[in-house]
Amino acid sequence: MQPHNWKNLLFSIWLASNITKGCGIAVNTALAVNLDMENTGNSPRLNESLQLELQPRDFLPFSPIPIEQLLHQSQRDKAERLERLRRRLRVGRQPISDESDRFQEMGLRVREKPLPELKPIGNLQARFGYYHTSNVFSSDVNPIEDGLISFGVKLASVYFPLGSQTFVNGSIDGSLGRYVNQSIYNYNRAKFYLSVYQQLSPRMHGTIAWSNQQLFYAKNSDRFLSENSLSLSLGRRDPLTPQLTLNSFYEFKLNFAEPNSRSRMINSGRVSLNYTLQQPLKVGLNYQLKFSDFTQRQRNDYYHQLYASLIYQISDSSKINLQSGWRFGDSTDKKINFDGWFFSINYNWRLGQF
Repeated sequence: MQPHNWKNLLFSIWLASNITKGCGIAVNTALAVNLDMENTGNSPRLNESLQLELQPRDFLPFSPIPIEQLLHQSQRDKAERLERLRRRLRVGRQPISDESDRFQEMGLRVREKPLPELKPIGNLQARFGYYHTSNVFSSDVNPIEDGLISFGVKLASVYFPLGSQTFVNGSIDGSLGRYVNQSIYNYNRAKFYLSVYQQLSPRMHGTIAWSNQQLFYAKNSDRFLSENSLSLSLGRRDPLTPQLTLNSFYEFKLNFAEPNSRSRMINSGRVSLNYTLQQPLKVGLNYQLKFSDFTQRQRNDYYHQLYASLIYQISDSSKINLQSGWRFGDSTDKKINFDGWFFSINYNWRLGQF
């Protein structure tokens, strides 16, 4: 084996052994790497391990039916089932009419009413996103401006009713993350998700969810992170005017990661003020605060995020979302710096239903 190949192999082993995982920010994050470079001659040298401070961002969830409509749909379905049952009972009690006898004598057969079409139980979604920031690796030593291109598909179920106020939903997600300049950190991701949604009041809901995500190097498909998460969230929607809505959200999450140095507890809250300019176009002003407490080592993070958003519903099956703003925070790890601006654009569309 040639000397330069030995160097590449040793670097790959070192990089894989030090990889760790971090947390996400709202709707579309980037991998964050803590780099400490020293110039020795003309070649920079990496002194610190790779840190995934901002995990690959989850795209905006796309649901063909807004969650607020699920309750009304469930009530309508229940009423329709009761009405069909009443009709069947009435028909069963009625004697065969003379008209039906005449049809049978003539050799004619009454055509049965066709069965209602089956409702879809799932859908296939696709999405494409671009995320650009002034500090893509959250480094206090050597901030790097770069962009991350993400694209993938998701197989998601509809919200199955467990009761009049309770629904269950699941999904399988696969995506690719490709940096514009830092291609050495390209990754692939697989994610499994299951949640139970509970309507607590006309304006408030809660969700209990489990997820598992796996991150792999794009170059050699070696897995460098496995994470199981349990979360409890509360959301509230308050219409202020027919066009202005205040949305608030809180989530507590427990992450159990391998390597376990990435295990932690996360508390996050978000407040959004959304205004509907016209039916397919919404704009918003959003604030988010997140605290992370690492359970297997001495480290605590927090950051704020203030950003504007624009959502345009292109059709019943596709939407586009733009976000831009500023993020700032601090960490007990002095090599981490969350400060920086960001911009993201995401396009989601439903490929089909089944």
